[in-house]
Amino acid sequence: MSHFPDDSNPFNILSDLEFSEEDYSQSEELIEEQPIETDNSHRRNIKIRVWLEKKKRAGKPVSVITGFEEDKQSLKSLAKILKTQLGVGGSFSDGQIIIQGKNRDKIVEILKSQGFNDVKKAGG
Repeated sequence: MSHFPDDSNPFNILSDLEFSEEDYSQSEELIEEQPIETDNSHRRNIKIRVWLEKKKRAGKPVSVITGFEEDKQSLKSLAKILKTQLGVGGSFSDGQIIIQGKNRDKIVEILKSQGFNDVKKAGG
């Protein structure tokens, strides 16, 4: 038993719609492509430090990453890359990224693969 009259295709109604050239030009104006940053040369000389912190976190360790000069969107995408590759939670705010757990060594490797050359573990 079909839900459509005469067993017709439900998308046939779309063939009756007509669009003008003006409709197409308006839709193109609405679509904005974000430029994809492929040049990571600005990341070469930034001093990034990764340290382990337990204070104010109920004794649970987190890896804190500081020293970024990135804009908020770049910092957010970098935090997402780190969280995804490490399989942990985390956040970003005030120019730093906080990643749950003791992951300093892995974080240093990931950041170097992302174009940051001066990445070091700090705090022992």
